[in-house]
Amino acid sequence: MAVYYKSRRVMPFMNLKPLHILVVGGGIAGIMLALLSERRAFKVTLIEKSKEWRPVVGAITLTLNGVRLLKEIGLFPAIEARSNEIRNINIADEQGEILSSFNLDGYADYAKTVTILRHDLHNILLSHLHTTAVHLDTTFSSIENDDNKVKVTLSNGHQQYYDAVVGCDGINSTVRKAVFGKRSNKYAGYSSWRFIANNLPQPHSDTITEMWGNGKRFGIVPVSENSVHCFASVNTTKNYVAYSNISIAAFKNLFTDFGGPVPGIMASLEEGHELMYNDLEDVPLQKYHKGRVILMGDAAHGMTPNLTQGAALAIEDAFLLVNKLTHTSKVEKDLAAFHLERSKRVFAVQRKSNLLGRIGQLKTPALCGLRNFCWKNIPDKWIQNDLKNLLVSR
Repeated sequence: MAVYYKSRRVMPFMNLKPLHILVVGGGIAGIMLALLSERRAFKVTLIEKSKEWRPVVGAITLTLNGVRLLKEIGLFPAIEARSNEIRNINIADEQGEILSSFNLDGYADYAKTVTILRHDLHNILLSHLHTTAVHLDTTFSSIENDDNKVKVTLSNGHQQYYDAVVGCDGINSTVRKAVFGKRSNKYAGYSSWRFIANNLPQPHSDTITEMWGNGKRFGIVPVSENSVHCFASVNTTKNYVAYSNISIAAFKNLFTDFGGPVPGIMASLEEGHELMYNDLEDVPLQKYHKGRVILMGDAAHGMTPNLTQGAALAIEDAFLLVNKLTHTSKVEKDLAAFHLERSKRVFAVQRKSNLLGRIGQLKTPALCGLRNFCWKNIPDKWIQNDLKNLLVSR
């Protein structure tokens, strides 16, 4: 499956009357869309419910499909200066024995894969906004398609008409609820903790490792030579209180059956270390466009993080959307065209990510043994080709 936009660039575009777009949500998807919209000379308003930009724990993996687009618009040098390059992606068993390995050196001429602290990426993107009107501590009370505009009532009581509204407000999107009605996300059957471990004695520099146990996984994502972003997942019921309020001691005890680098990482954690716990879900929404309102990023196609495609897909979304938008009189057709072209790819990635998660979270020892045997004996080139089709433009 091809990734889009290799030959498409965000070019300045002058309407007789510039489009006025409301972006709801100030995460990576929303800021990226605002930044690219500015380059099309659109008028952009961005609202964010948080009262201030505050650091979010954890790191992001920017795979080469997203990095390629960031390079095209000149943003990657600033990101590269704060990031760590990844050269290998390994799947291992719970003791660290490699089952498969994906080397990225062959794609260096196309783009790199890097990891970066989430708040560093956020701040870099924010620093490149110039004309966008940003309103913190602001949300909306209603969104209505109204003839050739969208009427929005903001949380401060002000009413405003926009040519288009884009919901970039995450996997629990309030725009999605307001426009498409209340719909439940689909729980994947497992939950995860994320955390940063610093000052590790064993260096972790250029290899992402995901370790598969019985109903558990542990992922190690280097952020620098002695700092890693980790995720640890376990099969459980949704909203399991004992896990959402787990102590460090109990958390460590859950993963005592893991070897390799895991014991050393766990030893660095002390009570009070920040763990972010989430139930992992998919957004099962087949249509995310209605009139002049559209969803983007996790709001439209939130998925399990097994392919680390959340950030890259949001960047792809933003590029395609701003290239589809043309004139105020054609917004509905442009949004429909975006949805038609985009949905096939994002739903395919969502399904692939969900399948990989189910394989990694197998619990029965016999099935896990068979899984590991089969995965180890699959030729690495098959996995290379599968990931190449996912990440690289043809």
